[in-house]
Amino acid sequence: MKGKAIGVALGVAGMVLWFMPLVKVGFNVYVAGRQIGNVSYILVICSLAYTLCSFFELHKLRVISATISTAIGLLLLSEAWNFAAWGLYGLNIVSVAGWLASVSDWDATKRSVEDTQS
Repeated sequence: MKGKAIGVALGVAGMVLWFMPLVKVGFNVYVAGRQIGNVSYILVICSLAYTLCSFFELHKLRVISATISTAIGLLLLSEAWNFAAWGLYGLNIVSVAGWLASVSDWDATKRSVEDTQS
């Protein structure tokens, strides 16, 4: 239950951060996820998928969606390194935390299944 709540909270946080300033494009001018382009829509879809997979405890799919979200977030961060805004940093932190949580939950599930079979 604890892993489910953390996963849902991380997924919702990823969706909220997608609407925050991700990249600075001018003097006090920032763009959010919906203004960046197609690759940013994959980020919000991955956050939604992560939330749903956390709720239904589908740990393999959580790992996949968190991996995709982390990879895209790090790609955007490497492209906009000097112009990255706080939303992009937060999105990367949330996606890495989501990946760690999903791998940890998946490992705990595998251990519990192995213990019941022994």
